[in-house]
Amino acid sequence: MKMGKHGFSLLEMATILVIIAIISALIFFGVSAHKTALLVAKTRMQFIEYEVAIVSYCREYGDLPPFFGNEEVVYLGEGKNSEMFVKILSGRNPSGTPLSDDDKKNLNPKGKSFHTFNANEFLLLPDGTRDTSVIADAFNNKNICIIVEDPFDKDIVISKEKFPEAVRKRVRGSGVNNAVAIFSISEDGNTVISNCLD
Repeated sequence: MKMGKHGFSLLEMATILVIIAIISALIFFGVSAHKTALLVAKTRMQFIEYEVAIVSYCREYGDLPPFFGNEEVVYLGEGKNSEMFVKILSGRNPSGTPLSDDDKKNLNPKGKSFHTFNANEFLLLPDGTRDTSVIADAFNNKNICIIVEDPFDKDIVISKEKFPEAVRKRVRGSGVNNAVAIFSISEDGNTVISNCLD
């Protein structure tokens, strides 16, 4: 009996390639969605740690950090705000060196550490190094905002009107029943990750 050559037809090959492409896409999007959920959870945890540190600072010194004195939104990505935030909560400079006498006196008189910042909390630069003068969330987004109200007020509510427009629509009711609201807003303004919203 003579055996003929048997191979795959062009149609069979095309079908196999389409199936492989579909499976690959499903795996890619599944992994991508999982990674995004992980980064959201990591960012929320980072913000909760900041909230606890700010409230601990207030309990220790009996007042808000001077950084939050005007009770307006503080944008950590602007100017020297990240650096000041690190000094207040860690009692050290972003480089890890002790505070100057003036900074210690004005920002954290006892030089107490309320939060220990690790390298992953700072902006990742294109060359793979970290910029320790800029705090970033798990998505490497430096557009982090903080609103702090008087934590000693028993009826604490951060008014909806204090939130930036991009965030305000996500605030339920007239405000947030919390002393601290921390959130990051994506560059396009469509994604908001928060410790107190949703």
